[in-house]
Amino acid sequence: MKKKSFFTGLLSLFMLFGLLTPVSAETNSEVEEGLIPALPDAFISSESVLDAHLQEMGFSTTDLSNMPIDMKKEISSKDGKKVAAQELDTVVTVTDEEGNTVTDISVTAADATPTLSGYAVYSGTSNNGRELIYQVYATYNWNSSPFNFYTDNLAMAWQANATPTGTPGGQHSVDGGSGISTYVNHVDKEEVAGTSYKVDMKAGGTYTKQYGWGRQELRYPATADGTSTAIAVGYSHRILPGFTTGISLSFGYVGFSGNGKVDYTGRFTFVI
Repeated sequence: MKKKSFFTGLLSLFMLFGLLTPVSAETNSEVEEGLIPALPDAFISSESVLDAHLQEMGFSTTDLSNMPIDMKKEISSKDGKKVAAQELDTVVTVTDEEGNTVTDISVTAADATPTLSGYAVYSGTSNNGRELIYQVYATYNWNSSPFNFYTDNLAMAWQANATPTGTPGGQHSVDGGSGISTYVNHVDKEEVAGTSYKVDMKAGGTYTKQYGWGRQELRYPATADGTSTAIAVGYSHRILPGFTTGISLSFGYVGFSGNGKVDYTGRFTFVI
């Protein structure tokens, strides 16, 4: 009887120990999903530290070469992993002061000004795993400042299975060689199908670069896991004063209306 009591007590002790042993959170979602934890002090880290962290998230040196440093800080400040980083093929449409379309041709973004790119970062799940969270970014990059500097427009639109959440954001930077000045890209439209931003272009010149980005958080149903989706991106550059640009956002489509402007439109894709 004593021997039976001893083994019974020992078994109970093992069972109790098993119940009390903590399970590390890292053994669950983050490790399984491949998420890289946020970089502490991302907003005050050097660019080399940011680049090393972003490479751990899956970004290549090519991906990072044209990424604004403030966007690097933004991405590094959150848990996540790279899903997409694409330079866009764009359609360029020039509209004159009378509303006539001067050109409507497909060109690569490398041959156009500005260059447009799209990025997607997976941030994990929510709602007990029923939603997949993504941060999507649209960027533009002028290697030299355009002759005309008015208010431009940047826009993104997604497909119908995406739900925008949170507060969109964006920034515009001007690099004249002696320092970088940064401004907010204020949200112009925030709709269920897309978001647009106002870009306040500055006076510059051949050696002054201007670039920036817009970001939106999207949530997809977990049932969409493994399917392909697309983000439409548009940038409208004003070339004449005295006109305003109309912006149309619908699922998978960005459109601009008005006179005296040049429009650049394209899209990027990724697998949910």
